[in-house]
Amino acid sequence: MDTVAARTRARFSKAIVALTKAAALGALPEHAERDAVLLRFELAAELMPKTLQRLLSERGADVILPKDVVRAARAADLADEEMAETLLAIVDDRNRMVHDYGEKFADELYERVKSTYVQTLRGLLQRMEPKA
Repeated sequence: MDTVAARTRARFSKAIVALTKAAALGALPEHAERDAVLLRFELAAELMPKTLQRLLSERGADVILPKDVVRAARAADLADEEMAETLLAIVDDRNRMVHDYGEKFADELYERVKSTYVQTLRGLLQRMEPKA
């Protein structure tokens, strides 16, 4: 079934694949790897609540703000408690990254993306898969 939610989920899936590939890059010139990963993270973090919002909308939920969307996804069992906490942290870090240009924050966020966020977003994507 080709719905807006399905198309949005497909875009989110592509963003997660691109983020996974960026996170797996080898050493590049000064900060290029980190910056590539963070740009891919920003895109995935932008699409995550939008994708959840569309899925929840199909189920009758009416939520708009990214953190409310994550909380509604938890209530709808699209995410467990640990995943929801990490998704809320992703929203916070995405919001901070557009205002904080410090190298220290960029390095810390890069490590969180590689160590936790990629896996969490991939897990969320799996939970979004239509049930056969």
